[in-house]
Amino acid sequence: MTHAMTILKAVLTVAFLYFGLRKLLGYHVDVGIYEAIGFGQFPRYITGSVEVLGAMLLWKHGMEGFAGLLLLATIIVGLSALLVWVGPPYWHMLVLILGTSTVAWVYRDQPLRLIR
Repeated sequence: MTHAMTILKAVLTVAFLYFGLRKLLGYHVDVGIYEAIGFGQFPRYITGSVEVLGAMLLWKHGMEGFAGLLLLATIIVGLSALLVWVGPPYWHMLVLILGTSTVAWVYRDQPLRLIR
């Protein structure tokens, strides 16, 4: 199980660093998406920062479950925004939801320990 989780975390890290850095560096597609949503560019910086932070937290011992939940919430909000304001493509977001849900589930005891 740990070998599979290491591979999953590595894939998620690459994906979230890619999408997060695209947002932070102002890739024209991402700028256009945030313009289409109508909230301006400020949320793009927040989302990009959360994605990069979440990708890094996947590798911090004891924080993997929190990272999974943080990234899962970010993807669900992002998918909702795309569905309401922009439209397809969003297949990659469904794959990321599956991956982050898996991480959050496997490390589900960690966020509870943080709360206590």
